[in-house]
Amino acid sequence: MKVHVLSYTAFRVLPIRLDNPFTLIAEIPEALRLMVTHSEKTLALTYSDKLELVLNTKKVWHRFIEFSEPVKTVEQAASKVHVEKIAKSIVMVDSAGDSLLAIVPAKSKVSHKKLKSILGVRDVRLATPEEVLRHSGYPAGGVPPFSNISRILLDPQVLEKETAIVGGGDVNKLLEVRTGDIIAILSPKIADISQT
Repeated sequence: MKVHVLSYTAFRVLPIRLDNPFTLIAEIPEALRLMVTHSEKTLALTYSDKLELVLNTKKVWHRFIEFSEPVKTVEQAASKVHVEKIAKSIVMVDSAGDSLLAIVPAKSKVSHKKLKSILGVRDVRLATPEEVLRHSGYPAGGVPPFSNISRILLDPQVLEKETAIVGGGDVNKLLEVRTGDIIAILSPKIADISQT
């Protein structure tokens, strides 16, 4: 099935395919909403709406947690949820310029040394906000595990809880999902990548 996406300001149509529900439109700036036209209906989709579409398509149990303001730090999220349930999805770029997603507990940092060793690369770094959007399809601060990035490393500490609270697509939303679904759908490499 083909869907056409139209941005409010540019009015250019970008084709995407719905047979791959992880296909997202990274070329459209964060501030814009997307217009999706399908079967004579037009829907305005936010990043969270796109994420919900993916999760519903994959039949993944989920619950969104909405904030009145952007939530870009663990401290901000802690005002509504238990910190020990939060998992950060961090977009990284290796020395070859390829992206990867590192998923770690909220209180941990990603160990660059461990990542380099596991991946066999010379260097890794945090992606810039522009790279985050381009590679993952989501804005920095809203990246969920379910993104355009296929190379995913998951710290086993995240699996200690039945559910995890992760980025919800938009920066004012978080998402609760079952950790088993993260494994089943994404097939991440499970490895100790935390620097605690």
